[in-house]
Amino acid sequence: MGYDLHITRREHWTDDEDDNKISITEWLTYVESDDELELTNGFQTKIPGVENTFHNVPGFSNWSGHTNMKGDSQPWFDYRDGYISTKNPDDETIKKMITIAETLNAKVQGDDGELYDDTYFLDKQLTSLQEENTFKKPWWKLW
Repeated sequence: MGYDLHITRREHWTDDEDDNKISITEWLTYVESDDELELTNGFQTKIPGVENTFHNVPGFSNWSGHTNMKGDSQPWFDYRDGYISTKNPDDETIKKMITIAETLNAKVQGDDGELYDDTYFLDKQLTSLQEENTFKKPWWKLW
């Protein structure tokens, strides 16, 4: 299990009846224009002791521009049913998703419907600053 984020135009990314979809053509055009994205149209499953299997997924793309890539943990974007998803994105991947969404006239939405945009990072910075500036007495001072 994991937590997914989705680039979507729908009111809620799960609403299959909402026709406000990102077309595969729009997604492929975007991937072609972005030098950091590599269209793979699928992914390889590697299980020790078992033959590797390639899963054909049209529109599936890897993101090579992530600065903290570790081995095979390259972030990916999976196109399906009119939206683009990724699993367990870090902040750098969320920023990339926001950039993609802006270009596609879409939004970034979490599994539970919450939205991610530039204010997400401003709120995180504000919270961090508040935590840093909170006056804390040493444990031995009671007054």
